[in-house]
Amino acid sequence: MNRPSLLVFALVHFAVVLFVPLAASAAEKAPAPVTIDRVMVLAPLPTDAELAQKAGHHDELRAMLVERLADKALPRDGQSVSAFGQTLEWNTTAPARLKKNDSAGLWWFQLEADRFVRGHLRIEGLDDAAVFAGGKKIEAGSDGHPLDLAAGSHGIWIVHSGRADKGRPKLSWAGRKDHDRVTAHTQPHRRVSAMQLTNAETVTGMALSPNGRYAALASKYRDELADADVARLQIIDLDNNKTVQHTVGQAAASLAWSPDGKMLAVGSTSSLWLHDLDSGALRPLVLEKDGLGAWRWHPDSGSILFGWTSRDDTDIDKRKRLQSLEDRWAGFRDKSQIYQADVSSGLVRPLTAGEQSVRLHDVRGKRLLLSSAVIDYSEPPHSKTRLFELDTDSAEEREIAQIREFADIRFADDGYWLLAGPSLAIGDGDVTSDGLTANVYDTQLYRLSADGDSATSVSREFDPALGSVERLADGSLLLSATAGAGTALVHFDPEEQAWNMLGGWPEVIEDFAVSQTTPPAVLVRGSDADAPQRVELGGLDGERRALFDSRASSYRDTVLGEVHDWHFVNDDGVEIDGHYYLPPDFDETEKYPLIVYYYGGTTPVNRAFTGRYPFNLWAAHGYVIYVLQPRGAIGYGQDFSAHHVNAWGDYAADDIIEGTSRFVDEHEFVDADRIGNIGASYGGFMTMYLATKTDLFAASISHAGISDLTGYWGEGWWGWGYSGIASRGSFPWNNRELYVEHSPIYSADKISTPLLLLHGDSDTNVPPGESANMFTALKLLGREVEMVEFPGEDHWILDREQRYIWWDTMLAWYDKWLKDEPQWWEHLYP
Repeated sequence: MNRPSLLVFALVHFAVVLFVPLAASAAEKAPAPVTIDRVMVLAPLPTDAELAQKAGHHDELRAMLVERLADKALPRDGQSVSAFGQTLEWNTTAPARLKKNDSAGLWWFQLEADRFVRGHLRIEGLDDAAVFAGGKKIEAGSDGHPLDLAAGSHGIWIVHSGRADKGRPKLSWAGRKDHDRVTAHTQPHRRVSAMQLTNAETVTGMALSPNGRYAALASKYRDELADADVARLQIIDLDNNKTVQHTVGQAAASLAWSPDGKMLAVGSTSSLWLHDLDSGALRPLVLEKDGLGAWRWHPDSGSILFGWTSRDDTDIDKRKRLQSLEDRWAGFRDKSQIYQADVSSGLVRPLTAGEQSVRLHDVRGKRLLLSSAVIDYSEPPHSKTRLFELDTDSAEEREIAQIREFADIRFADDGYWLLAGPSLAIGDGDVTSDGLTANVYDTQLYRLSADGDSATSVSREFDPALGSVERLADGSLLLSATAGAGTALVHFDPEEQAWNMLGGWPEVIEDFAVSQTTPPAVLVRGSDADAPQRVELGGLDGERRALFDSRASSYRDTVLGEVHDWHFVNDDGVEIDGHYYLPPDFDETEKYPLIVYYYGGTTPVNRAFTGRYPFNLWAAHGYVIYVLQPRGAIGYGQDFSAHHVNAWGDYAADDIIEGTSRFVDEHEFVDADRIGNIGASYGGFMTMYLATKTDLFAASISHAGISDLTGYWGEGWWGWGYSGIASRGSFPWNNRELYVEHSPIYSADKISTPLLLLHGDSDTNVPPGESANMFTALKLLGREVEMVEFPGEDHWILDREQRYIWWDTMLAWYDKWLKDEPQWWEHLYP
């Protein structure tokens, strides 16, 4: 069943459709303003407007009022608000009904836009009115308060000092052009917005005490009106679900409970603090020291082990001789070693030293399990890792092995648990069919012998690709795993050699923590395709309970479209996984433009609620979004992921073209003439590659895409390493067909689809020259192409304000080509 239409919400309860007569020519005159005849009112406010103006901070006080109330659920008729001993009530009324003796008040309503619109909100008959929209105060101009609104829901807040001396209060919308129409309503329902996705409260770190009694959650959110980031740390007593400690301050980078469960260590990039749970005392262990890294408690609870980086201060202002391929990486010459801090005295001592950085993986008594990188390009994937133990009493090292394809390692009862690629030289994890080369990213679990000579796979018949691992009190393992488009929890019983996928958790698990009790308690944070982040507590089976749910804190009243699975079997008989998103006001009798998203590289596009490419936001703008997982992705078995190696688009392009065509054929609500496609990184390469193979798409977007495989291989900081996996054994001098014929730049003359190229100008992974290559070629060829760079941004756009522009740019491009609405694009890029 479809969710109720937002338009229905808007038309019920005094909605006003604001439009201009179609006969009026935009070139001749502006459309006539249309009255907004219903608002939600909270009045009279318990404040003296005249006194507030005299006292100072008048603007700040009004912003604070909106800030606090906007942080709550959207206003509802009859909802009460208590302040200064008074109870106020929200009521729906007409602006003109404001009486002359009414004092300061707050008005709220929503404007719904089905496309990008420009216009003015005009206010008459109010004294000292301030308008807030999108987290900002809107200053009035000569024609009213200017509003440029993207498709979506826009809450408008008006703080005023009462009715003006002359005329009745009146609100109206004046669009600039004929198409600048909005719908006004007072219903507490809204479409998801970009600001919600970036500013919502999000749990960034968590820890579960070894006895399972306490959970610690670190979270943060953005208060847009206050222009501030807010961080929280909560310690929750799980026996009674009460918060026993709650602080606001600097965001915690990491959390960990002492083995006895009496202390919580809270780390940042420069300090390490200890919370004593019994006394409530807070004291620093390491304070304001640059370069603090990963850390963990020693099992005896008396000390903490941590990484500490020494920054390289070599003068390279005049020149820099590269000592290795890795020497291009920022910070590669920095050295991180392992230190031990005594909790009681605060004394700190080094445990390792040397030319290579050291990483701590596990602790057992006085034995530390460590690794360091080895520079060795002799075999793909052109990197090697040294695994070794350190005795903390004697400071003696014992080398275990030097291996390629390394991911992680833990102590086992006899030897070690090793996470590594399927083609590990000392292992037996490769089960790919004849003629296929295993994908190193399809991580397997091995039992590594104590002498490091052999590794026996225990997951060779288990399709999900394994991630992080925790050892439980009974010796079994709990791991995260890429399982199709989700990230699941899996339990491995070494005695029975049995794998068990644990259901009932969020579809995409971001992180998990586990107690050392039997049976264990498990803490998980994650999200679903249609549900934002939550933190849940449970066990290996049975019921779960939520400790945090951002739907309640940040997405109240937000209406989302439905998400459905859709799979197909391709012409080669292989099932291709996929899902699609519908607009919140979906009508199956209408025709919708379609956006097709893929990665096409080695990692599936997961079903997380949001991310760098926000599908729910795109759906809220009136698009159907189809996400598919073409061959080459991990999580579907080794043969499936092996199609990524030495392919560079061969199988992925076939699956994307076939999947898109069949999706359109089987869904009548999709407009076959209005299909867009987008991908990033390897997916950006796929966008360019597809443009040379098909004219199926009406508009394409490539973010940080690769146009020339040789250029990426040699110039990208990680190009040679990634190519050692994706192009295993192939180089420009021995496989010209791969490096030239699969590079889209050499077939640029075949491209006819309008193409938008996006790139951070400081991208060290895929250099911006990869987009510049294609931009130059298509400009010379006279094709429809645009390139937008983001100053100072790397492989992804992290700056909040730039991210808004980035998202707007993508949607404006699709509006132009898939909806015949170029106005937003022309507004952004005149």
